Amino acid sequence: MSGDIWATAGRWLDRDWYLARNRDVARSGLDPMGHYLRYGEVEGRRPSPWFDPSWYRSVYDVPAGEPALWHFLVRRATGRFLPGAALYLVPHSPPWRDDIAAGVDPFDHYLTDMLSPGRELLPDLTLLGPAGLIEPAYFTINHVERFEAELDPALHYCRLGFRRGFWPNSAFDPEWYADNNPEAARLGVNLLTHYVLEGEPANRRPVPWFDPGWYRTQYSVPVGELALSHYLRHRQSGTVSPNPLFDIVWYLARHRGSIPIGVDPFSHYMVSGAVRDIDPSPLFDARLWRHQHMAPLAAEGQTELPSDARNPLVHHLRSIHATRGTQESGCDAVPLSA
Repeated sequence: MSGDIWATAGRWLDRDWYLARNRDVARSGLDPMGHYLRYGEVEGRRPSPWFDPSWYRSVYDVPAGEPALWHFLVRRATGRFLPGAALYLVPHSPPWRDDIAAGVDPFDHYLTDMLSPGRELLPDLTLLGPAGLIEPAYFTINHVERFEAELDPALHYCRLGFRRGFWPNSAFDPEWYADNNPEAARLGVNLLTHYVLEGEPANRRPVPWFDPGWYRTQYSVPVGELALSHYLRHRQSGTVSPNPLFDIVWYLARHRGSIPIGVDPFSHYMVSGAVRDIDPSPLFDARLWRHQHMAPLAAEGQTELPSDARNPLVHHLRSIHATRGTQESGCDAVPLSA
């Protein structure tokens, strides 16, 4: 292994941090680089705060006997190998993604730009904070201890919530998204960040019932704005639908009087459709779908399930995506009335 690589490791093998973190090494008087190369990685020690060798080896095909840090150092300028899950957004975000073409380490550039003494660095927060995807009702959707609920919702989500599988809003199901985006789940990155940077641009759904590709076209969402953000901001207006099988005008003409103040039409349908088998549009026969594919409303255990698990339209959308094995956008198959 070339000594030049180790000599240019820079922040990735931070001698001062390593000694401060490993008092036994400091007391021994051993050179921190020598200790890490001989003992540290094998013992699960990090060489710096931003490189996680155990994580790195678990997600990349590092040959046996090759140090994980070496594997990263010789590939760091490609942007295809993350030093840790927390820096996932770097190779996807300007200006650091432009370093890749120039053969410059984008992760080192990012940390040079963003790190400051005494300041917590949460890369995902800089992206998600202004994105309009963390709902004000975040702490109602996800029950937390009282002292945690005093934090800003976006800060809580980026620091703690995404690791706990919390929903950032009522239209992003982390379990669904992980199941349908296994690479993101394997990396252990913030799934909402993945949705913003890769998921929605590829028309992948955050929940079975929101179709971002169809929505963007249907409502002429401006370039640079997320379809999901647009929906969350406008859904209370009664003018937008999350998918082509929910006809907002048709639904409101029949059910406007029963929708409580502060409840958007599709949320009303989610609950009412689960307990009454009402139709979301003339294109979808809820009773027929339940009769053919689901347990009856009165079946044992049905009342214990969440409303989205009992709603025929959501069940239909889950089914067709499980069959396709993909999340391609487009008009969904429609069971018409018998």
